[in-house]
Amino acid sequence: LGAVLGTEEFRMSYVMDKVAKWVRDVEQLAEIGKDDPQAAYTAYTKALCQRWTFVQRTIPGISELFRPLEDALRQCFLPAIVGRQISDTERDLFTLPVRLGGLGISNPVEGSEFEFQASVKITDNLKKLIIGQESSLDGYQAGAVAEATSDCLKDKEVRLLRRISAIVSNSSDERLKRSI
Repeated sequence: LGAVLGTEEFRMSYVMDKVAKWVRDVEQLAEIGKDDPQAAYTAYTKALCQRWTFVQRTIPGISELFRPLEDALRQCFLPAIVGRQISDTERDLFTLPVRLGGLGISNPVEGSEFEFQASVKITDNLKKLIIGQESSLDGYQAGAVAEATSDCLKDKEVRLLRRISAIVSNSSDERLKRSI
């Protein structure tokens, strides 16, 4: 499916090359966002960010390699679509999904390990069948996969609610607290 295999050095080089390309893509979207922020935001949320989610889900231990991408989001893309530089608190808010008052522009450094662990958990049943060289999928337990997926979504929701709580408790801006 496109996951990279090989030595750790090769995998890290592969991810760094990918991240460099995505940084350029984010910078190009930021240019578009100066004139058409909605189009840039839509392109980001519906297409661009999905590219690195797959990599995050298939390669362990790569969180820090996404730092240049987070820097491009923080310093180029987000200021372009909101029309000004943003604070640390605003960056935290923007990571939240829209349903919780954010923009759904996650921090790829923070999300990488969670994505990998969720993928491992959700695919565990299938992995066991592959390792056991099963000739059929009779042992595939759709219920277990659904339960693992549900558990991962619950874990994510808990993390999001903790983030909101931390944003509120760390902010001295009463208007911000009221709006959350």
